[in-house]
Amino acid sequence: MVLACSVFIPAILSASADDKSHKDKPALSGVWTLKEGETIVEFSDNKVMKISPHGDSTVIVVICEYTAEKEELVKAKITDFEGEAKEKAKENLPVGTEFSFKWKVTDDIAKLDDVKCDNVEHLKSHLEGEYSRKK
Repeated sequence: MVLACSVFIPAILSASADDKSHKDKPALSGVWTLKEGETIVEFSDNKVMKISPHGDSTVIVVICEYTAEKEELVKAKITDFEGEAKEKAKENLPVGTEFSFKWKVTDDIAKLDDVKCDNVEHLKSHLEGEYSRKK
């Protein structure tokens, strides 16, 4: 079983054009799936993001808190894990790991790029790409 930091962090967000009071900050909501992949990401109203890197929440779920900043920047921090492989995941990706990325939504398609983290090259290949909103 190979669990890598990059498999756990495909963070996904949704920008809301209707929220005029926070026009510089994207609203984060919904469930998103990585195109050409299995990752599922769910955002809740209380700034919690759950990432299921293998599409199956029984294996591993990475739980993060996140903040939307200006100019499509998102900052996230891993707070916990759920699932059968959570102990192995903690070895590869410790609680407290922080990362950031750019997130741009057009209609029901989102683009994630400009990933920044200590292991940035390893993360980019797994995180960056296009995501679609799960309906």
